[in-house]
Amino acid sequence: MRRQTRDDIMIDLTRAPDYANHPLPRPRRTAPHRLTSTDGDRRLPAQRLLHSIARPLHCGVTGPFTIDWLRAAFLEALIEDERLPDVVTTQQDLSLMFRDHQAEFHNALGDRLHVFPTLEDSVEHLEAKADDIRAGHTAPITVWITTPGDHTDVIHQTIEYWSGLDLIALLRGHWPHGPNRHPRPAAWPATSTQEFDIPPVAEALTALQRQR
Repeated sequence: MRRQTRDDIMIDLTRAPDYANHPLPRPRRTAPHRLTSTDGDRRLPAQRLLHSIARPLHCGVTGPFTIDWLRAAFLEALIEDERLPDVVTTQQDLSLMFRDHQAEFHNALGDRLHVFPTLEDSVEHLEAKADDIRAGHTAPITVWITTPGDHTDVIHQTIEYWSGLDLIALLRGHWPHGPNRHPRPAAWPATSTQEFDIPPVAEALTALQRQR
């Protein structure tokens, strides 16, 4: 084998790529909390969206990825969250999160998922539950996913009614009474508190149905 000479080295250097004019590609960013809940070979993200919500435990969720973020939080609450929270929402919000796929996963989740036909019905349920807790009944943390619309004041009063109790309210759209989030997919440049992995609807439905 011929030994490399100084002239060979100089030729190699002249052929080297110009990294100043052609910078190395940036690696894809990944979410800090990933993996685990699986269906066959397809993995759904084990995230901590609900744990990262600062007090007060409610926030508005805005932007083009709002529905995807709410679906990820919904999935986390019912599958990944070790606190085993109850989830309260409306039929309209559930349809938005799952793109009108009317999957029958309610029975698989026992009494942890409460879906109401209207916002007013969910408010009445939450007020009655708060009364029960104050009367001494034990209850897990509650995650409330809803759309305030023109009922911002009603939502705000319900959150105030739960003051001192375990409620996480996730509100679709801008929330004038508290913090707001503008989530983006994990592959986009974003802060660690905003980025998240979007769970595909079909995989999310399958994961929920497997909770039997």
